[in-house]
Amino acid sequence: MVKRFYMNRLAIVFSTPMTMLALIIFAIAWMENKTHETKYRIIMAVLALILLVIMFFYYRYKFRISSVIRKAENVNEYEKGGMLERSFILEDRMLAGCGFNVSEQKTTGIREMSLEEKGRRIILHLTSSEGTFDMQAIDKGEAERFAAFMKRKNPDIVLNNVTPKGNGTLKELGAGVTVSPLREDESE
Repeated sequence: MVKRFYMNRLAIVFSTPMTMLALIIFAIAWMENKTHETKYRIIMAVLALILLVIMFFYYRYKFRISSVIRKAENVNEYEKGGMLERSFILEDRMLAGCGFNVSEQKTTGIREMSLEEKGRRIILHLTSSEGTFDMQAIDKGEAERFAAFMKRKNPDIVLNNVTPKGNGTLKELGAGVTVSPLREDESE
């Protein structure tokens, strides 16, 4: 389910521009076939190059995410943990996601966490001994609950622009929540 989440998100973002460009290219090819004008060939070539660039990024992100998930230890455990926007969190590790970048990180050893607001997006910058990585939060409340979790795991963490709220448990980040499929009413 974790891999499907990331792959479906990737497909949702890239499917519309790729489909629209392909349809426009076919429409222009049809017009070029009827009129044999050179300007349509040039437009088709430019649109085909744009489509190739979009496809390059789509497959690059797809292979990158697949390799991270393949290297992650016991990916199915993440379904039982908490979630922060595009990141899955367990007590000892997390799949940290921001944009299309996903990496598996340890929850311990984080030295600094800072919050940055970019328009409506909330980006969390975390610094560990291995380097810096980013995560995204839905709102400030979610970022504050995650800060409490990180403060519990790393008592001497330095927090910038965010104050921890809550007990710092995974349950506050949505762990243990089960989503059941919608069923029709059986009382009829």
